[in-house]
Amino acid sequence: MPINLNALSSAHHVPSARERAAQAAFRKWQAVFYTLRHLLWQSTKNNILRDAIADGTLEPVEPKKRRRDGSWTLPKYADDDIKQLYSEAWERYNEEFDMAFAGATLEELLDYAEQHFELSLEQLLEMNKQRSAERFNR
Repeated sequence: MPINLNALSSAHHVPSARERAAQAAFRKWQAVFYTLRHLLWQSTKNNILRDAIADGTLEPVEPKKRRRDGSWTLPKYADDDIKQLYSEAWERYNEEFDMAFAGATLEELLDYAEQHFELSLEQLLEMNKQRSAERFNR
């Protein structure tokens, strides 16, 4: 008598060994992808404020002033404007990163990580583990 898997509800579906291997490979790819995205953002986000000030996108709410000793104070910018600037930059960055890296293989992601950050697969996976623990308070 042949096995009738249709008799089992979806709650009792056990993925095949091939499906589990594919899921594990995808989770590894995801870990590297998101860790690389995080690393790139951390390395470049400081450019956002400087560039916005330089190109006039962000205007000071209080200009720099000369102190009595002859030095200058720094101009002040509205916190809400800075938050909006970074929020919009984060959205653009995610779109750009996805366009650049979403179709990459694990090997291509690892090559990029090695060339730009000198990080191995094991290091990236450990970083992802730490980031996940911080994010989910584990």
